[in-house]
Amino acid sequence: MLFGQPPFLAAAIMASTLAGCMAVSVVLAPTPVTLATGSPGGIYHPVGNAICRMFNLPGEHQPRPCVAVTSDGAVANIRRVAGGESTFGLSQTDIAYAAFHGDGPFAASGPNPKLRMLIALYPEAFTAIARADTGIRDFQDLRGKRIGIGKSGAGYTYTRDVLLELYGWVIPNPERVLEFGPADQNEALCDYKVDAIIFEAGHPNGLTQEATTACRARLVRVTGPLIDRLLATHSYYIATVIPGGMYAGNPDDVPTISTLAVLVTSSDQPDELAYGVVKAVFKNLADFRRLHPALSTLDIKDMVPIEAVIPIHPGALKYYREVALLH
Repeated sequence: MLFGQPPFLAAAIMASTLAGCMAVSVVLAPTPVTLATGSPGGIYHPVGNAICRMFNLPGEHQPRPCVAVTSDGAVANIRRVAGGESTFGLSQTDIAYAAFHGDGPFAASGPNPKLRMLIALYPEAFTAIARADTGIRDFQDLRGKRIGIGKSGAGYTYTRDVLLELYGWVIPNPERVLEFGPADQNEALCDYKVDAIIFEAGHPNGLTQEATTACRARLVRVTGPLIDRLLATHSYYIATVIPGGMYAGNPDDVPTISTLAVLVTSSDQPDELAYGVVKAVFKNLADFRRLHPALSTLDIKDMVPIEAVIPIHPGALKYYREVALLH
């Protein structure tokens, strides 16, 4: 009882006081920074969670927590960052370049000159897989075959369309080119609905492992003079190799091209925040590498973004110069 107040009045005062304290604590809770990732079954989602985990480590003393949120992937993430719905987003280098210049899926909305890169991550290899009985070994062997091309609108379909155009192939043949979501592509391949499937992903990944074990699928080489010309003229594509022995029945290295998965943000975000997320990942890189197989082989020198794609955020530049990764 509060100094002779009736019991019911004392209880009411206490309840009001507690409610006020709770309201203040809610108001004072810092708004989290958000990182747009992808669907829970893909690689972007666990990688985005890994970045937030480094950012949120107690030793980093960040004033605001980081929360990874699901999304529709690379294109959607850049739109979320541009619209201020997400602080950070994961994308791929060719999509980031297209967004900065207003090309491809961003032609209608126009250039996004505020887009900035923070960290380059793992290669996202353009991957073609065919059943062993089809005799398909090289990408050019896909001509005239039934191909599962993924769902339009996904980030990698931009890369897919660049390659199909490079080879002079046309998409709109419903009998030969079929759209399937990621989970349905393997089923279509193993059920003989298509001869091959194409997509883009970090390796190793579960979809490729499933296809190579369930229906004796083989990885297809993506190489040759046309590919060499593409690599020479487009800085956001790099030559890469899917290592032999990574998947059942595929003992040899398979050359292909890849984009890089990159962490992006807007120039509107403060330098301190950009600096903080980059420092958190690089300072705790050994722990970061252990959080997903796609991160396990990251080399610190390769994680500095290429400014020829889009500009690096000044906060990230500050960190790279402090640790002598850039001059």
